[in-house]
Amino acid sequence: MGIAQAALAAIDADGIEGLSMRKLAKSLGSSPMAVYTYFPDKDALLDGVAQLLLAEVDTPPEDIHWRDAMRFIMRSVRHVAMRHPNASRLINQFPPHTPDALAFVEAGFRSFRRAGFDELSTARCYRALAAYSLGTLDIELGGYFSPETRTITSETRDSMDTPTAAKLLPLVTEITPTLLAQDDAAEFEYGLELLLDGFADAMSRSGRTA
Repeated sequence: MGIAQAALAAIDADGIEGLSMRKLAKSLGSSPMAVYTYFPDKDALLDGVAQLLLAEVDTPPEDIHWRDAMRFIMRSVRHVAMRHPNASRLINQFPPHTPDALAFVEAGFRSFRRAGFDELSTARCYRALAAYSLGTLDIELGGYFSPETRTITSETRDSMDTPTAAKLLPLVTEITPTLLAQDDAAEFEYGLELLLDGFADAMSRSGRTA
């Protein structure tokens, strides 16, 4: 097993905070100095792990519509994060830069360009998709909208009685239960479709079909 692969396995088991160069070297039957030969510090090692994660993202078939290609890629990124929840924040921290990690990006660019997106439109769409993907991963894996997370309404109830909270924040009081009950996967798909609709609309307004 390679060093980065062993580090990913250790993070899957014990989290990023539980990873140390010394423990990793011991698991590989080596010395810490041998690990430092390949990765000069822990950040470099974590970058290597991130590239492994991004290399797990599947590339779509070449002959599908650009919208289906984007759905394929975005779902795959999410699935990789769900497979490695302890390591998933590395996807947000380190962008892809190795050939294997960039394979899905290249496939996405090809799909956009075949559909008539120019260089600027392709770059803008990629940036928007990256922002959406990274943001939703933070929200979902961080439990931002989970019922256990403290909200404005729960904090208000700690200091004021419920009728007063409802009077001051009627819409927060009304909508929060629905917000907390939403399904993460379904809301990911909903937001993704809004983005894809926006891309198609921008192409149409520019005189190109998508």
